[in-house]
Amino acid sequence: MNRNKICPDCELEYLPHIEKCADCGAVLLLHEEYERAHEEKKRLAAKAIENSAVVREGDLKWLGELCNVLIDSGIPCTVISAAGCNKGHCRDKFRLIVSEEDLEKAQERIAEYFREIHPELRASDELAKQGKCPACGSPVGADDTECSDCGLTLLLIGEETLEEEGGCGERPDDGHLLSG
Repeated sequence: MNRNKICPDCELEYLPHIEKCADCGAVLLLHEEYERAHEEKKRLAAKAIENSAVVREGDLKWLGELCNVLIDSGIPCTVISAAGCNKGHCRDKFRLIVSEEDLEKAQERIAEYFREIHPELRASDELAKQGKCPACGSPVGADDTECSDCGLTLLLIGEETLEEEGGCGERPDDGHLLSG
């Protein structure tokens, strides 16, 4: 029986005494554990999502990463492609979708994951809650859109705002916005 271990993310194989993947740091699994985890991921990804809701739009690679995070958290999801606008200046868009009942849980998990990969956001959030600029610590008002000292933009414009302004909703999106 093969006692080697497999990375559940990279799918690289390791000798039995190794505990974590050298590439991504994931805990390695025995073959049978990997097979069970892989089947569960496939089941969640393939589960038909009724009453779907869009969690994020953006880059296919980023949405694929978020999809894996949600599936690993037990939230069924999938990434779909949607054609760009008929005006010809919008590219095809990719959307991460979940069921409406899982939407809030998915948004919370994505926000949590974003803070895991960007721990500096916690400190910025704390400063913002105290009425201070996250970049320089100067006092800012609740309605300020820019720090008067350092010029940091304090307000992100979401897709809804762009559509209200008559745009097609296309914006440079790295998929990392937590609002919108």
